[in-house]
Amino acid sequence: MTFPQRGGPGERRPVLVVGAGPVGLVLATELLAQGVPVRLVDHAAAQPQQHSRASVVWPRSLELLGRIGASEPLIERGNRLDSVQYYSDKRHLGAVEMSRLAGTPYPFGVVVPQDTTEEVIRTRLAAYGGEIEFGTLTGLDTAGPRPVAEVRRADGSTDRIEAEYVIGADGAHSAVRRFAGIELLGTGNDVLFAIGDGPVAGDLDQHALVYCYSRSGALGIAPFGGGTYRLAISVPDWRGEQGPPPELFQRFVDERSPRPGIVGELEWSTIFRARRRVAETMRAGRVFLAGDAAHVFSAAGAQGMNTGIQDAVNLAWKLAGVVRGAFEPGILDTYDTDRRLAAERIVLTTAKQTSWGLFKRRHELALRDATVRLAHRTGVLQRFGAPLMAQHDVSYRPAESLRDTLPGLTRRIRTGDRLPVFAAHDTPQPDAERWPAIDPARLTVMLWAGARQDAAWLAARASVTAAVPEGVPVRDVSGWPGFAPLLGTAPRALVVRPDGHVAAIVAPEPTAVRTALRRAGSSFRPAAAGTVRALTVPAARTAPGAGPADEVTADVAGVAEELAS
Repeated sequence: MTFPQRGGPGERRPVLVVGAGPVGLVLATELLAQGVPVRLVDHAAAQPQQHSRASVVWPRSLELLGRIGASEPLIERGNRLDSVQYYSDKRHLGAVEMSRLAGTPYPFGVVVPQDTTEEVIRTRLAAYGGEIEFGTLTGLDTAGPRPVAEVRRADGSTDRIEAEYVIGADGAHSAVRRFAGIELLGTGNDVLFAIGDGPVAGDLDQHALVYCYSRSGALGIAPFGGGTYRLAISVPDWRGEQGPPPELFQRFVDERSPRPGIVGELEWSTIFRARRRVAETMRAGRVFLAGDAAHVFSAAGAQGMNTGIQDAVNLAWKLAGVVRGAFEPGILDTYDTDRRLAAERIVLTTAKQTSWGLFKRRHELALRDATVRLAHRTGVLQRFGAPLMAQHDVSYRPAESLRDTLPGLTRRIRTGDRLPVFAAHDTPQPDAERWPAIDPARLTVMLWAGARQDAAWLAARASVTAAVPEGVPVRDVSGWPGFAPLLGTAPRALVVRPDGHVAAIVAPEPTAVRTALRRAGSSFRPAAAGTVRALTVPAARTAPGAGPADEVTADVAGVAEELAS
């Protein structure tokens, strides 16, 4: 049988998401929050995984999970991570203080078992009316106008699901990727890590991710809280059929940890093969890849699941916008260009961090240790390491190579960069009111007066507001503290995407803004005759000491009506 849709007659065909790990769950929940019908299929029963895998949720992921109301429950159930510490032969090299991050409601990471992360997002999925179906993808026909998936059920029956789009979030051995004929490409030798979770008695750091380097290899320690830790150790080889025993972890804790600890009975252990692979494309027609289905890399820095969450949100707002008619279909091409280059960059940075932990030659060890110490003393480690670890430095700047994506030496925002603005589909994110809010599903126009907020600025603001299409919010952020170092002293208009990245920076005048909206993928539909958009001014959140222009709401709205008439 073919099931073209999940709901009643006349409804749209669903988007089929294959894989109900964190990435697939976020994708499905985001789409449902934006009114897109979804079918979420997973080969395992709809229960949380029994074993922990990904363990750290970084600030950028918390921001994105806050869109669907999942960040606060994760914070409550996890353990706060305030810093990343580096040691060599038990001597301190330096640290990245996540607690010093600016421009985020979450200046910290959270250490939490992946099964807990999945449980939290499942709850949010259910709140938006979603469910997980048990089934195994056994075929994918992309020859017709829409993909048709073949799913085998537990009782042996087979369903054929016709979908608007199919998203493979089904892991490193993705069936969707295989059926779509997409290759997973990469170079470099695999590195083996033994990973285990369990109690460790001792004076280990309760709120730091600790990397311990030695000539024999590397050790990573992440605290879940309550005396339980994630331990990751590099191993030269492993031939055992069972997971590594506590004795192996104890040996390397004794050898590499700066603080002593006694490893107890492990709750779970495995061998992880760190690879460097990225899909040749993350889109093939109406089929998309996200998370480990699209890229796999070293566990160093705990970037894997976090990268997949960014994939999920990047794809969801674009896909939902196209389905709803808010964006032109061409915007879907930017998913691959955005996320594949970002994944390739993370592949390289995690591989570099892994290789640093495996140095054995005396001169390599000395150079590494001296470099980290110098970077720590000069502030370079904090300046670049904190945004890198938090994934705040991910940018979608126009780029032809990885070099074009490197962060600048100044704080000035460029097209493609993340702006500290936040969105939520329902209740606003806690503490996010310190920064401007954006639309979670549409482009937002933000206006910046620069050095002067005078009558000319009021007129420019009104003319832009009157010129943008119906449904596109306009916000004057001139009075918000902290934006001056990012935006400068000249007046400008920013087109901001639903994920908080800047799509365009142009002059604050109608033609430039409308052109920027079109180029960013916005769909222009004729507004009803006689309608005039209200000007959005953040009067209720005016910063202390802001100029009088921030308090003029009625006058500016009047100017907008005159210009529109």
